[in-house]
Amino acid sequence: MQAENRFLETSQVAGTAVYDGAHAEIGAVDDLIIDTMTGRVRYAVLSFGGFLGLGKTQYVVPWTALRWDSELNGYVTGITEEQLQTSPDLDPLSLRNRDAEGRLHAAYGAPTYWELEPR
Repeated sequence: MQAENRFLETSQVAGTAVYDGAHAEIGAVDDLIIDTMTGRVRYAVLSFGGFLGLGKTQYVVPWTALRWDSELNGYVTGITEEQLQTSPDLDPLSLRNRDAEGRLHAAYGAPTYWELEPR
């Protein structure tokens, strides 16, 4: 039995495809935002080059809004066009505020990492 490959080098993440629930490619990962205290990925910066005609091309999304699909060799998300259009316009520095983080997670309907992780 072969062990499941659960690891991906950060150098391989940028450019990794992002798919919608129907497995249509909708964008790519541009960057990751890592919690320096825990070393865990908290957010991804995604680009949706022209996805659904949206004006903004990069979005900060909660890492919990993505899941790895080994068959697609990419990330799948349930993020909708409406969620992207109404998402907070954030830069990574604004994520130093828990209220801003909460608004971002709420906009995408994604669970917050501080509620998921044991204390």
